[in-house]
Amino acid sequence: MTPAPRRTLLAVMACCSLLSLAGCASPPLRLYTLGVPSDTNIGEPHLSSRAATIAISRVILPDYLDSQDIITRQGEEILRSARARWATRLSLGVTDLLTNVLSNKRPSELITDQPLADVATMRVQIDISRFDVDTNGVATLDATWAVLPRDPNLPLTRERTHLVATGDVGSAAEVASLMRGLVIRLAERVNATIPPAH
Repeated sequence: MTPAPRRTLLAVMACCSLLSLAGCASPPLRLYTLGVPSDTNIGEPHLSSRAATIAISRVILPDYLDSQDIITRQGEEILRSARARWATRLSLGVTDLLTNVLSNKRPSELITDQPLADVATMRVQIDISRFDVDTNGVATLDATWAVLPRDPNLPLTRERTHLVATGDVGSAAEVASLMRGLVIRLAERVNATIPPAH
């Protein structure tokens, strides 16, 4: 075979290989959020000019968790999902969900994780030291938090919690659902420790 037809044959074979690989491509990457709680029973929000403002600081997570990777644990090994990711960094997703839950529970107060034009009445800082979902379907969340009033004469609130939940973890959606449930439970614990605004 002369060099020119050989080059043509090789080019055709390369094109066929690329087409066959494209046909066998892996499934598309799926993106997940922790979601927000249902607000079907929440009316139109109205805040008075004297409404208390509660600032939620960005939640602190261990470095290995604070990424877009959806992670499960198998003993000491961290398993990252190859087909699914969080739509944003996990610390941002957790902060957003906590803020939404607290806002729904305290409709007469301005609860925000965004910068404020003035000093907040209170600030909430949350540190999650453990947020694991193991391959056996056990999810664990350990957190400490502080509620810091603007008035230095008022007492500072410090609390901690250890939360556990079980469920299916066969898919990234199930892992996300387990984690969502724990964050909502954490928000409920935090809410119970926020004192009435003075």
